[in-house]
Amino acid sequence: MSLAIISSVVVQYGNRIILDGVDLTIQAGDRIGLLGRNGTGKSTLLNVLTGSHDPDSGSAAIARGSRVGLLEQHPTFEAGLTVRDIAATAFIRLDELNAELERVYEHMASANGEQLEQLMMQQSELQAKLEAAGGWSVEHRIEATLHGVGLGNEMFDRDAMKLSGGERSRLALAKLLLEAPDLLLLDEPTNHLDIEGCEWLERFLRDTFSGAVIVVSHDRWLLDAVCDKVVELRRGLLEMFPGNYTRYVTMRAERRLTESRMWEKQQDHIRREQVYIRKYKAGQRAKQARGRETRLERFVDSADLERPESEVVASMRLPPAARCGDRVLSVDSLRIELGGRCLVSDLNLDIRRGDRIGIVGPNGSGKTTLLRVLLEDLAPTSGHLDPGTGLHIGWFRQMQDHVDPELSVWEWVQRALAIAKGGVASEQEARDLAGAFLFTGADQDRLLGTLSGGERARAVLAGLFGGGHNMLVLDEPSNHVDLATAERLEAVLRRGGPFGGTLLMVSHDRALLESTCDQLVVLDGLGTAEVFQGTISRWIAKRGQAESNCTETDAAVRLAPTKKKSSPLDRLSLADLEAKIEQIESRLSQIQSSMGEEVAWSDPAAMQQLVDEQQSLTTELEAHEQAWVSRCE
Repeated sequence: MSLAIISSVVVQYGNRIILDGVDLTIQAGDRIGLLGRNGTGKSTLLNVLTGSHDPDSGSAAIARGSRVGLLEQHPTFEAGLTVRDIAATAFIRLDELNAELERVYEHMASANGEQLEQLMMQQSELQAKLEAAGGWSVEHRIEATLHGVGLGNEMFDRDAMKLSGGERSRLALAKLLLEAPDLLLLDEPTNHLDIEGCEWLERFLRDTFSGAVIVVSHDRWLLDAVCDKVVELRRGLLEMFPGNYTRYVTMRAERRLTESRMWEKQQDHIRREQVYIRKYKAGQRAKQARGRETRLERFVDSADLERPESEVVASMRLPPAARCGDRVLSVDSLRIELGGRCLVSDLNLDIRRGDRIGIVGPNGSGKTTLLRVLLEDLAPTSGHLDPGTGLHIGWFRQMQDHVDPELSVWEWVQRALAIAKGGVASEQEARDLAGAFLFTGADQDRLLGTLSGGERARAVLAGLFGGGHNMLVLDEPSNHVDLATAERLEAVLRRGGPFGGTLLMVSHDRALLESTCDQLVVLDGLGTAEVFQGTISRWIAKRGQAESNCTETDAAVRLAPTKKKSSPLDRLSLADLEAKIEQIESRLSQIQSSMGEEVAWSDPAAMQQLVDEQQSLTTELEAHEQAWVSRCE
């Protein structure tokens, strides 16, 4: 079934055409990755789908009765509502569905013929939507989803508007997932999630969510795990690729190679014709030359002669870095406390020249704080730091507050190069480096204050990599960047790549970590800091194995659940609970069948009695299911 159809959509800002006749059909259950460089119109396309942006021409049609949900980038909430309150507003839809179902039953009592058939179909659709919105109890679903996006029990009663920007984004994601729209539009959903949150979102989208999904993301592991097709927005049009992200990369390279060869053939043809025309235009073959000139003009007018984008971006030649000592930094018995909370306890770490270390852990576990302490920007509570000699450190901060918004891209890069070298840098040197980080043509002259967050981060990275540093300290360098920039960053930092110095990086981008880091410092948010020798994939596999080996008792101790109030259901055995759930489900199935019979829908009182019993049994079923789930956990 087609859920949404975009047909010949054109969107233009001034003289710039963003979408140039875009066509897209979204089927129920589709899992689509929407890719494209910053500024190509991805967010505009999502806004067209939600109806918040009207196209200049063309149309976007959503199937009748279907709901579209978009993840807001800067969400705001009603003042005075707690985190739990905001999440619970997602279930207003349940009340609406029940009210709508009751109206259908009322109309069925007096309908007949074709109208009755339509009402019965509507009843069936509403029942299916109610079922999809049911299952676990509402409270259990709220808690599970909030935990999934990294909002723990301690945050449930906090005022939602007093959360940090990242926490508000995670709450908005939880609310949207709980609303379960028919079409889910996610714009960089993993930007504020930690690694466990990214894994949870993958599982939810792949195994639990039944609607269609369009996701814009630079998280290549997420795109691989979730998407069954990829659409790339390029030159105002969409190009479709079947399969996940890995398949897309292969197919895109093949298509670009074919396009490049076709373009070269066109250019060869044009050059041969131009040579002939110049040679014979004034001679005996002037008539033939003029004819060829006319045909060549028609060919140039009709052919698509725009040079295809190359799959190979400008090469990175990093300036040579001064050699530092073998020992970069020794950390002995490091302890970090902040706000009365222990973030790191008894960390011992020996960083050697050329080491590539990733720092990972839950949101709020102290990753950025640890970086600041290691850089001596913040004093530790106790312990000893002993930096090596000859270090030339480049530091990429999450917040780019130090960026001068009045400088152009190339001027910023030039200044960064000059500071790093302790001298001067030429304009051409700065422009070459900006080009290597995907700033081409007039983009190099844009002011930093006019750039998006991702574009500004890319400009800062360009200046950083050109500084000849022998140690890079990067705090979430791929946050808010597009996929092309994430790939460029990986190409520079990967093991065996252009950068051969020491790397210390905080990131939740698993693909970036996998290709660049072979050691990890893993924080748990409770003070423990584990030094793990291996890649992120090996650590995830080890963690998964450890969890699968936990006994039920061990898991109960580790999860430390809050004490629950006693319930009569606690006295039932697991087998009795399962039998009761089966009995209730059987009766609900009988009720649904009865509602479709004439004896029920022709008698409003009888229909109301069935509705009341259905609602009562549904509440009872939720309580039994919650007790069963808690018992299993």
